[in-house]
Amino acid sequence: MIRIREGREEDRPSVARVLWKAFEASRTIEEVEKDDWLGKWNRPQEKDWAYIAADEDKVVATLSFFINEQNTIIRGKPMPFAGVWAVATDPVYRKQGLIRDIFKEAFPRMKKEGAVLSILDPFYRAFYEKFDYALGEKRARHIFKKEDLRVGKTRRDISVREATGSEDIPKIVEVERSMSRFGSRFFGFEKELKGPVNKGNFFILEKGTEPVGTVRIMFDAGHPGYKLTVGNTRYKYDDVFPSIVELVSKYAVNSSQITWYTDYEVPVRHFFDSYSTTESHLLGSMMMRVIDFENYCSKVSVPKIASEWVTIKLDDVYCPWNTGIYTLIPNKGNLQVEKSEREPDINLNAFQLSQVISGITPATRLHGLNEISCSIDTAQKLEALWPADNFVSYMRF
Repeated sequence: MIRIREGREEDRPSVARVLWKAFEASRTIEEVEKDDWLGKWNRPQEKDWAYIAADEDKVVATLSFFINEQNTIIRGKPMPFAGVWAVATDPVYRKQGLIRDIFKEAFPRMKKEGAVLSILDPFYRAFYEKFDYALGEKRARHIFKKEDLRVGKTRRDISVREATGSEDIPKIVEVERSMSRFGSRFFGFEKELKGPVNKGNFFILEKGTEPVGTVRIMFDAGHPGYKLTVGNTRYKYDDVFPSIVELVSKYAVNSSQITWYTDYEVPVRHFFDSYSTTESHLLGSMMMRVIDFENYCSKVSVPKIASEWVTIKLDDVYCPWNTGIYTLIPNKGNLQVEKSEREPDINLNAFQLSQVISGITPATRLHGLNEISCSIDTAQKLEALWPADNFVSYMRF
């Protein structure tokens, strides 16, 4: 008989085998057991919990989540969330609804531990849509040759240096936080930034002692002419970005190809000489869903010009405490929420709610695509509360 329960220390070897079968079968189980990430599994003292499905003493499915309460800005306000990771099922036990059963136990725990939202990086988007997660992120990937990149006018008062250790990480996070001007952000944990910084070629741009930009440059020396990959592109002010372009251009002198991953709003394409020889792709990976709807509404900022009430009837199967009728009342940039007996303007299930608030596809577009059923007036009211807002996770977990 298969039981769902919290993970225990003695489950760790069995969990490693499940994750190995699911994701790492190209390596030996002995190699996987040495990985650092396995040591992070099930550490309640650090707000990281694991739930498992066990057949007798054998772990056959697993799901982990951590609670992040710091360094988040979602819709303009700090927002605790549950990051879901290490989701896997032993292939022999798949298609038995085990992850569904684990989510039924994990969602109440997320709420108990203070999570307002949940975020995950899916292996298959449609699978997590069944649990009411919707796409909540836009990123860009640009692929081009060095000669396609032109350098603009740069500031001469900006210096560049390589990050040297943990003492620089607060400066990196400071610059990351400034990117919230473009939309919602989850900022990197200090422990997650240590690795990239220690590997080298993680640069900080400064004006005097103020950090104003960051960029990370990675090399594939094994490729003929070598490839160059660029990431962690953050900047406090627009006029810092040309200096980042200049730095990338200097490091790319001998590269045969540059791949640059950025937030969607970062204007890499502005510095291309020719669009016909470059490739730019819109990427989206991270998904999100509401765990505690009333708490979410009380925490977010909404545009101050939003003024019209809207009443929704919400049906949430996996987080049933969210089910009910709510009147949403915008008030000078805040959003009041009241349990209501009013006739609802719109009926939403939890997945539709995730679509409406994610910021990727505005409510009027969802209305036009028949993803939500309501009047155009109601769709406009919803969009006034939740306009386009790119929900981005810097760290892939």
